[in-house]
Amino acid sequence: MILLFSLAFIGGGFFHAGFFDVFAEKDPAYELLLKQLGFPESYYEKLTQLHQEHPNWAFLPYQTGLSWEEALEGESGYRINLTPNTVNYPTSYHATDPVEGNITFDFDQNAFVIMSAPNWVQASREAIAYYMDPRNFLNSEEIFQFEYLASNPMIQTLEGVEKILAGTFMAHTYVVKPTLLIQDGFITGIEPDTKKEDFLKLLACEDGKIIQVWNADHSAKADGALIGTGDLVTVSDGELLWDAEELPEDYVEPAHATYTCLIYGDTDGDGTHSKRDYLFFKRHYKGYYLLEEPYVYAADGDMDGSLSNLDRLFVKRAAYGYYPLTQRKVNDSEQKPTRDFALYGADGQTYAECIVALSEEYGISPYMLAVRLRQEQGTEGKSSLISGTYEGFEGYYNYFNFSASGVTEAEIVENGLTYAKENGWDSPVAAIRGGAERIVEKYIAAGQFTLYLQKFNVIKNGVYTLYRHQYMQNLLAARNEAVRTAKAYTELECMDNGYIFYIPIYENMPEDPAPKPVIDGNPNPYLQMLSIAEMETIEPTTSEVPEETTAEDDETTSSQPEDPSVEETETETEPEPTLPRLEPEFERSIFRYDVHVDANVKSITFDAQAIANVIENTTSFGRGTKNARVEGAGEKELSYGENVFTLRVTAGNGAVCVYEVHVFREEPETEPYSEASEEDEKENLH
Repeated sequence: MILLFSLAFIGGGFFHAGFFDVFAEKDPAYELLLKQLGFPESYYEKLTQLHQEHPNWAFLPYQTGLSWEEALEGESGYRINLTPNTVNYPTSYHATDPVEGNITFDFDQNAFVIMSAPNWVQASREAIAYYMDPRNFLNSEEIFQFEYLASNPMIQTLEGVEKILAGTFMAHTYVVKPTLLIQDGFITGIEPDTKKEDFLKLLACEDGKIIQVWNADHSAKADGALIGTGDLVTVSDGELLWDAEELPEDYVEPAHATYTCLIYGDTDGDGTHSKRDYLFFKRHYKGYYLLEEPYVYAADGDMDGSLSNLDRLFVKRAAYGYYPLTQRKVNDSEQKPTRDFALYGADGQTYAECIVALSEEYGISPYMLAVRLRQEQGTEGKSSLISGTYEGFEGYYNYFNFSASGVTEAEIVENGLTYAKENGWDSPVAAIRGGAERIVEKYIAAGQFTLYLQKFNVIKNGVYTLYRHQYMQNLLAARNEAVRTAKAYTELECMDNGYIFYIPIYENMPEDPAPKPVIDGNPNPYLQMLSIAEMETIEPTTSEVPEETTAEDDETTSSQPEDPSVEETETETEPEPTLPRLEPEFERSIFRYDVHVDANVKSITFDAQAIANVIENTTSFGRGTKNARVEGAGEKELSYGENVFTLRVTAGNGAVCVYEVHVFREEPETEPYSEASEEDEKENLH
């Protein structure tokens, strides 16, 4: 199915053909034009600067019809936007407050909650606001997230796709391996009984080069003749080479590259398998008549680099017509040569060629497809989603990671490969083709025709529910893909070509663009424990005045005999005083406590530990771990009545929690007795 996109009708409205002429001029009234197009004033400065730098670029407003707060609230839903919890991003990129009743940071375990393996967590509202606000990305690189994604063959080339794929496992690499293998100067994979003209259809080289086929003795190979072991293929930039009978005196042999044909089992060079081939093999094997290169290589039927009795069996079976010999040695790392005069199998297809072909078929930007593949599979391409060997899903591939979501890595892979199996993506090409088709049908044709709109579905009254049907959860995806696209355009020196950008506008946008979150550090401001570790008491005193004794009393007392039957009792040891307790029992999210102590408690000592200083969670990547600051703990003197103490916890990112403890010390029942008070009483009697 081919979907064509018209540049005359985009986003539900037409614009005049002379529109681009206006943008091509450095119009002094440019801001007035922006106003007439419907851009708010806060867009003027950056768009004017971009127009001055790239006068061929066209900027069109995309009126979402949504208020800024409404859209931000929608995109801030649970698991809609995720950010990677790595040292490359500050912790303020990640949410810590519950979202729709779901926790995003486990304060008891001191760790962000993983939403998708290996390290994707809920994005913070501040980070979502920054990446949603188009005004933050009106520069020469990041603006490409607003680029209209229709194909433009005039500026989107095979060379450009290869530049995007450079440095990855897809660079200059076959996604469809060719019939022929061209390696170390030999061409293998040629089937017996192949005619010259059919053979030439399997070959290709760079534009402007000439491919010629020769017999082993350098004579020209005639049309209809069979290709045999020892035949030669040349790639040159001139027509004359070896076959001219008379050459002009000033003739200079053209530069050329030469390749030797090799057909396994064809040891006599006639291009077929016959009993004569087996005879040549036996003579060589027994040492009667030794074969020379490349015929000795053709005798290596099992392609292991040496001749053995197994090779004799293979060649014999092929010669007598029992079993054909395999002509193709599988090599997973096959790449097209990049040197001058490179020769390669024309029926093979590289990743870049596959992408360009799909672009032409579906009318979609090949650069977007290339950037998306790089975004999804990285540079090494080691994902189980494209290995073809994952247990239970052998032979299935999902290059664009459709439906590859889940919490654990196994869940992500199995969901993605289930989708691939259901859609019959049983080869890399089928997976890439199927993915490109779905991007066109499910996204671009549904109005999500920019990277931004594929990341943030803010299409009011669109095919899909707002804030759902978004290509990926990665909050940074549109921005990152835009930067890669701009890099490719820069390397291709086509940044000043005519591009169309659809830039979203929301109603009631704040006057200034949303700021980028920059605060880092562990976000945990809670205490793990708070208790009273010690207390200091004063000895109780009596307020009673000692009674005076008479001589009679003394005599009575002294005259009483001691009772020998009464044994002295041992002095009892006083029990350790019980430490006062917090009321209610400590919990990290309770911030007010009461403590009641007796009148003789002079002071108490608070012991407090922050969770971040006790639990070191590896998913925090060491940022702010063990650096929470606790203030207000330690020994506290008590006055009678109510004493209020605060303990302040400051997290690594600056978040603060304040715990308040009210200590109530009982008032003494009477004034403490002292000698001074006794003298005062005597004076009062007189």
